[in-house]
Amino acid sequence: MAQDAPRGVPARADGWRPQDPVLNGLIHKSIEQAYRRNAETGSMTAVFGGGIVLLILGVILGAGTGSPGLALIVVVLLAAGGLFYAGMNSPAPKVDPLRILDVLGGPGNLPAGYLVHPAAWRAGLAEYLARISDRDLSIAVRLCREHPGSIADLIRLVMAAEAHAHENAFGRSITESDVFRYAHRATLEWARVAPAPMLAER
Repeated sequence: MAQDAPRGVPARADGWRPQDPVLNGLIHKSIEQAYRRNAETGSMTAVFGGGIVLLILGVILGAGTGSPGLALIVVVLLAAGGLFYAGMNSPAPKVDPLRILDVLGGPGNLPAGYLVHPAAWRAGLAEYLARISDRDLSIAVRLCREHPGSIADLIRLVMAAEAHAHENAFGRSITESDVFRYAHRATLEWARVAPAPMLAER
């Protein structure tokens, strides 16, 4: 069953987390840039929109009153008031979490070990895994250290292992151990033939 409530960052029983300073830095920089870019885009749109309205108002006032000086004073006062109001009442900018790591191909393209990294969860991994069941996530967390592929590869592997376990259950209900056994066997084989792990051990 898919997860509806927000999840916390999962942890492995051995407490391991990936420690790749280059990738960690890219994730943190992507988070920072996404929020900054979103705030700048929102504020510039408001400024341009307000500027056009005030320009039109200034032209109408100048033509209607015959006093360009008065029109200029009114426009400046309205601009200052509008900027103050917008600054005090503008909502926090919304960022699409799934777009934060676009530069890396999205959260699913992170190495499998980043399934247990807090920064990855702040960068859209929680939303990426929202439809994954708790059991599948738990199995993926157990396998993420030794899996040589990406998070998306690992999740697909676990889901395939669950389907395989159901096909071979012969009427009995399957357990997490059943799914883990199939997924672990496939992970070991994949790790054996993979040219190089995506995430070097540290």
